Amino acid sequence: MESIVINVPPYLANAFMNADESKRRNAEIYINTFLTELFSDEPANERLFKTMKKATAEAKANGFTTDMMDELLKDNE
Repeated sequence: MESIVINVPPYLANAFMNADESKRRNAEIYINTFLTELFSDEPANERLFKTMKKATAEAKANGFTTDMMDELLKDNE
């Protein structure tokens, strides 16, 4: 990750600086998501499918099986 600097009104700067770590992290996630959508040439659904394919490949590489997924889903019912 890289850092950028943007100008915001003083009340937002103060709110961000005085927020707890969890709230600051949530703000960073929302801003990152907004900027990704704003500057991306790729539709959101294509980015989602790529992310899902990558997660599936990583899960398989780490030995995660469909049986394990079924068991997790069953536990949450």
